[in-house]
Amino acid sequence: MDQKYKILIPLMIAGVMNTVDSSVMNVAMSTFAEFFKVPLQTVSWISSAYLLVLASLLLTSGRIGDIFGFKKPFEVGLFIFTMGTALCGFAPNLATLITARVFQAIGASLNMAAIPALITSYFPQQERGRAMGFYTISVSVGLILGPALGGLILTKFIWRYIFFINIPLGIIALITSSLVIPKETEKKDKNFDYGGTILALVFLISLLFYINQGSSIGWLSNTGLVVILTSIISFIAFIFVEKKTSNPMLDLALFNNKVFVGGLACNFMYFVAQMVMVFLAPILLSAATYPPKVIGFTVIAFPAAMMFFAPIGGNLSDRVNPNFISVLGSALAGLSVLLLCTLSPLSFSYVDVILRMSIFGVGGGLFETSNALIILSNVPEYRRGIASGILAMVRNMGMVFGVAISSLLSSLRSEYYRQTMILATDAIRDIAAIKGVKDVYMLAFMFASACVLIALIGAFYTKKTLSIEKTSMR
Repeated sequence: MDQKYKILIPLMIAGVMNTVDSSVMNVAMSTFAEFFKVPLQTVSWISSAYLLVLASLLLTSGRIGDIFGFKKPFEVGLFIFTMGTALCGFAPNLATLITARVFQAIGASLNMAAIPALITSYFPQQERGRAMGFYTISVSVGLILGPALGGLILTKFIWRYIFFINIPLGIIALITSSLVIPKETEKKDKNFDYGGTILALVFLISLLFYINQGSSIGWLSNTGLVVILTSIISFIAFIFVEKKTSNPMLDLALFNNKVFVGGLACNFMYFVAQMVMVFLAPILLSAATYPPKVIGFTVIAFPAAMMFFAPIGGNLSDRVNPNFISVLGSALAGLSVLLLCTLSPLSFSYVDVILRMSIFGVGGGLFETSNALIILSNVPEYRRGIASGILAMVRNMGMVFGVAISSLLSSLRSEYYRQTMILATDAIRDIAAIKGVKDVYMLAFMFASACVLIALIGAFYTKKTLSIEKTSMR
C-alpha cells in the first residue's frame, strides 16, 4: 500500500468512531430517560451538550492545527475522545454523563478539524478527491453501524456498552496514527489569539444554544432575547478584534475568495436539507404505522448509498471540475426531498422511502467529497487548519439548524392540519403528522435548490477563471 494511503487508516477509524457515537445516541434516548428516571427533554442534553460544544470549538481547533501542525491535535483529540467515551460508560449519574459528553466533544472537535487538513496536506491535488471519498466511506459506515449496534446492545446488554464499543477503536487509531502519520516540523507562528477565541466561543455557543433551545426557552422570551443579543454583540466584537489583531484566530481575508465562500454556503444549505431528511424520516414512517424494525432498516438507505458513491464522487472530482460534481450531487439531494414531498399521506410503502433516501445518498456521496475539495483547495497551505475547522463548523451548524427547524416546523404544520380536520382519531392525527413532515421536506427542497444555484455559479466562475489563466499563459 502506498505510504500516503496508510495515513487514511487512523483517519477513517476516527470517522467511524465519531459517527457511531453520534448516531447511536438517537436510539438510546428513551433508555436513558428510563434509567435515570427523568423526562426525555432532560436526557436530550446528552446529545445537545455534545453538539453545542463540538460546533463551538471547531473554529478554535482548526486554528490550533495551523499553529502546532495537524498530527498532534488529531492524536490529542483521539485520546481525549477515547477517555471521554470511557467516562461516559462508567458515569454514575446523568450530570456526570453530560459532563463526560462535553469532554468527548472537546476531543472530537480537535480530530474532526484536523482530518480534512491532514488529507489535503499529504495527498497531491490530483488524488485528494479520491482520499476524501475513502474518508466519507468511513463516515457512512459509522452512520449505518451506529443505530444497528445501538439497537442490538440495548436489547442484549446494559446501555453502558454503547460507549465501550468505541474504546478499542480509539486505541487502535492512536497506535496506527503514531506509526503512519509522519512527524511534522514545528510551526514558526506560535501566537494564539486568546481574545478572538473567547469572543468566537461566546458567539457560537450563544447562537447555537438559541437555535437548538429556542422553542424551549421561548424565541422572544427575556432569556431568548438575552441569548441572541449576546450572540450579536460578541460577533460584532469578534470582527472588530480580528481586524485589529496581527495574528488573528480567523483570517478574514479568506472570505475574499468567492469560491471558498460559495463552497461554505453550499455546505450549509446541503447539510440543513440532509438533516431535515434524516431527522424526519423516522417520524414519517412512524406516522405511517411502520414498526421500529422497518424504520431502522429504511433509514440506513441514505448512508448505504453514500458509502458506495463517495469514492465515485472523489474520483470524478480529481478528473473534472469538482464544482460540477457538487452541482450534480446537490441536485440529486434536492430531487430526493422533492420526491418525498410527493408521497401520499393516505398510503405509501417503506420501499418508496428507501428509494428516495437512496437518491439523497447518491447525491451526498458526490457532493460531500467534491465540496470539501473545493473549499480546502482554495485556501493557502498555512491557513488549511482554520479552513478545515470552518468547514466542520459550518457543517455542524447546518445540522443543528436542520434539527431545529425540523422539530419546530413539523410540529406547527402537523397541529395546523389537525385543527383543519373534523375528526380527531389516531388515523387522522397520523395523516396530519405526515402532511406536516412533507411541508418541511418542501422547505428542505428549497435549501437544496439554493445549494444547486450557488454551486452552479461557482462552477461557471471557476471555469471562466481557468479560461482566463490558460489565455494569459499563451
